[in-house]
This record gives sequence, structure tokens and C-alpha cells, in this order.
Amino acid sequence: MATSAATSYTVDSLDGFDARTVFSEGKDQVVVAVRITPVFSQVDLSLLSAVLDVANERGFALVREQPFRDEWLLCIFEAYDDVE
Repeated sequence: MATSAATSYTVDSLDGFDARTVFSEGKDQVVVAVRITPVFSQVDLSLLSAVLDVANERGFALVREQPFRDEWLLCIFEAYDDVE
């Protein structure tokens, strides 16, 4: 697999989320900041779940995550390795 630089995105709603651009073919690693507290500091993981589902469908696995400022979760996705 060719090495490519990580690409970063923010996702604060599904309305503006273009999965084909974020998880496009040819990328090895993608960094996505997903909003997890959209309203009144209540944790809502439905957006995170949707991003994870799309990433898996497009051939990317979540390899690391880290909270950022109580309202974001930084997620690092890597493409599945095609070599078995």
C-alpha cells in the first residue's frame, strides 16, 4: 500500500458530511474530529456511530480516538490492509 499523508476533517452534523470525500480511495489514514456534545453538554454518540459505520463500509477502521475540549472526539482511521 502506498504511503499518503493524513487528511483531517471535522464533522458536526450528517448534513455536511461527504463520506466519499472524507473516506476516499487511495488514502491510508484519515483524522476526523466528530462533535459528541451538540446541545447543552449532553453526550450524543449517534453522529459518531454514523461516521464509524460509513468508515467501515468504505474500508477504514478506527485505530485511535481521543477526547478534545469536551465536545469533540478526535478519531484516526486507517485503510484496511489488502494483504492477507
